[in-house]
Amino acid sequence: MKFKKLPYRPIARALYRRSLGPSRPSPSVLRVLRVISPLYLRWVLRFTSIELRGVHSQGPNVLVSKWRSFQDGKTRLILAFRHPYGDEPQLFSYLFDVLLKKRARRAGVALKGHPHARFIHGYEVALWGGPLIRWLLPRIGAVPVYHVRADSAGIKNIRAIIRSGPFPIALAPEGQVSYRSETVPRLETGSAQMAFWCAEELEKEKRPEDVCILPLSVHHRFDPRDRKKVLRMIRGMERACGLDGPDRSTIPLRGRLQDLDGKALCMAEDFYGQTYGKRGQAESRDARWDALRKIALAEGERAIGLAAHPQADEIQRVYRLRQECWDRIYSLDPKRKPSALERSFADRRAGEAWFAMRHMEFVDISYYLDSAYLGAGPGSNPSFDRIVETAVNLQDLLARFAGGDISHRTSALRKKAIVVAGNAIDIRGRFASYRENRKQAVDDVTAEMKRNFLECAEIVMREEYGNDAKG
Repeated sequence: MKFKKLPYRPIARALYRRSLGPSRPSPSVLRVLRVISPLYLRWVLRFTSIELRGVHSQGPNVLVSKWRSFQDGKTRLILAFRHPYGDEPQLFSYLFDVLLKKRARRAGVALKGHPHARFIHGYEVALWGGPLIRWLLPRIGAVPVYHVRADSAGIKNIRAIIRSGPFPIALAPEGQVSYRSETVPRLETGSAQMAFWCAEELEKEKRPEDVCILPLSVHHRFDPRDRKKVLRMIRGMERACGLDGPDRSTIPLRGRLQDLDGKALCMAEDFYGQTYGKRGQAESRDARWDALRKIALAEGERAIGLAAHPQADEIQRVYRLRQECWDRIYSLDPKRKPSALERSFADRRAGEAWFAMRHMEFVDISYYLDSAYLGAGPGSNPSFDRIVETAVNLQDLLARFAGGDISHRTSALRKKAIVVAGNAIDIRGRFASYRENRKQAVDDVTAEMKRNFLECAEIVMREEYGNDAKG
């Protein structure tokens, strides 16, 4: 990415509200996707291969066995996948729709028809994703949901799919992209709650099926042949931040990335101090980023008149700010034409919402940036994969400061995807504890998912880097 030509345009006009069609998988659309998805993954997303592995107790074929159990009517299946990079829906869709049947044949298991899963996505994806995405999502059976708005109809639909739908449902327990793969920053409780709801409804209907959450962890292993591309990416960021110099090539990559992190932090502090008269009082790097995020969130909320929610965590506030801003941008009713003055006011609201979202975009990614991430890996140095993940995240951070968003993340680097199937979590067997204390049971399952994801990451690091790998 060349920051001098960053392709962003501030939104200055209100847009007409967009609606999605009914979510029903189209066999013809799915057939076409099964043909073109291998080409898309290889030439657009730059995947060179996809490997499916498993933890020691159940092995990589747990996904095949659970899918067959679902098809036989013995299990209701929730596929809980990690979401660290942004391209997981495309990757897992290919894994489920194309690769799974080949894996099943090798394991001597016959799956019925063409496997497919219905993905849950945030409503806002259909807004920034464009017309093609809006056309495609309902036709592959994707199900929209709001993060922060009461959506009884959407939740009812998801519960019905989990309880009785012909396809498993796939969702990200993180709620959104989390920007790093070898640690697990934050999980939401929605996956566990929906699984218990399903178990409760099966109990009422006296149905015998098990309810299972299958954690699926994904990790990119970047191609060392793209090291020059990574170096160009880092040089471009250094120039954008005013760090460029003839002697920087002698500095180890970890040091250069840490310098970039520090420079971006100082520049952001100066911006918020000069623009809004607000500066944090912290000293350590993490505390300074934390203080800056609080300032940015407060400014974004103030800009559009959102009341503070002191009990909400930062990401919940990000969800709320994002939803409100998109609602103001897509504010026009397609069934009526606004007057000239109405249109002018709507345009002002849309423009102010776009600028308020700049605060949100910064918080969205910086929340997940971990100063310790470059300090861990094989031996005393971070792995090439952590170097790349950090470089991509810093490039994304700088782009968002300059007006970009998640759509500007690079996909130009070649990589291998490793998908690790964790231990299946039996929900029906925990239903007695759910009756006694619902919140505790949901929290316990969420914690077990996190342990699963961490175990998957440790397995990949040991297999890829050896016994000296650490998280």
